Amino acid sequence: MSEVKLRVIRGGLHPAARRTDKRFSSAFATNTRLMGVFVLYIHWICGHPETDDDLHQFFYIDAEKFGIETYRGIDGDDIDRLYETEQTMLGGLGGGKTDISESEAIFLVQKYADMAKAGGTGLPAGGEEFAFILERRDSLTQIEEDILFHKLCVPLESNEHAINCFLMRYFAKDAEAVGRLTTRPLPMNAAPSRRGETLCKNTIETYINPSGISYLCESLTENNNHYRLVLSEIYMNAKRISSFCVRSCFFVSASEAAMMLSRPEYITVYDVMIEVEDIRKLLARLYPGAMQKLREGGCVYLQFKNNNEHLKESVYRLNDDIRGIFFVSDHGQFVVVAYSLPVISSIEKELRLTARAGLRLCAKYEFKESVFYEFMQSDFLDFSDFVEYLNEFEPGE
Repeated sequence: MSEVKLRVIRGGLHPAARRTDKRFSSAFATNTRLMGVFVLYIHWICGHPETDDDLHQFFYIDAEKFGIETYRGIDGDDIDRLYETEQTMLGGLGGGKTDISESEAIFLVQKYADMAKAGGTGLPAGGEEFAFILERRDSLTQIEEDILFHKLCVPLESNEHAINCFLMRYFAKDAEAVGRLTTRPLPMNAAPSRRGETLCKNTIETYINPSGISYLCESLTENNNHYRLVLSEIYMNAKRISSFCVRSCFFVSASEAAMMLSRPEYITVYDVMIEVEDIRKLLARLYPGAMQKLREGGCVYLQFKNNNEHLKESVYRLNDDIRGIFFVSDHGQFVVVAYSLPVISSIEKELRLTARAGLRLCAKYEFKESVFYEFMQSDFLDFSDFVEYLNEFEPGE
């Protein structure tokens, strides 16, 4: 008679959810609330240090309407895993970390869990691991809530910085943030859109008039591929909006919006001389915070800047937080995209130092406007073939 091999399958709650002896160790949040999203991290010490693992919790929070959007819980102190998770969650935010207290962390989890449930999306996967937080009865005073909100925001350094943040939050229908950026209550329906919109571009001009200094803004917004141009006038008081008036608002076509958003694009193309998977692993090591997106024919990586300095400019563009775009095709082509000559040169140097033997330079291009997005939408698999196709339609000299 053959031996029967048995395997024990554990059931019930996740170990982290069963523990009731968690002690708060530390917490931080990113100071990116004015971007509409931020990450909250909490470290709990569970039970006896020699018998139980610590619990590390990461919450990706959409403060506009979705609340807690993504959750990651990690048992134990695996440094590599913690670093990888932190880079994945924080990589695209461009902000710094601010230490917060246990009561502040509890408040944030409860507040944005309620938002997730009220918005119909519900709590993300893994919600049972932070159920013990939702059962707490902690609360903050109004003054403590005000202090916490400012902890979640980067200091505003100029009027342009404040205006861009305000318009971004205003068009997104983020009433809480708008209230913090204005000197008095402001109706959220001054612009005709009833839905939250994304601020794609904003241009600020200073205007001196008999009433003082005002700022004229031309804002391109988008919602569900519908674009509108909003012209407004803003008065400031101590880096806060004291007056906001929409002068005109009208729809523009997608092609008109594309023209408004156009900017130079620098593209370098390589042939991959080693296994494609090895190049992907190299990118993951070189740019651990890059966002990855699989598409037909390859994988796209977005590397974001480590700050949000573009919000301080008189001309703001939504995608100016992107440092570089990388496309690794399944058939062995590697395309690098950047929006300035210094940045593309810097990326090329990084690749020479880390992947010299794995890449062979094929071509370098400079375009007056974006073509990479068109390439991604096309049926072409080879970027050089795509450029030849474009050249066929160039007008003769």
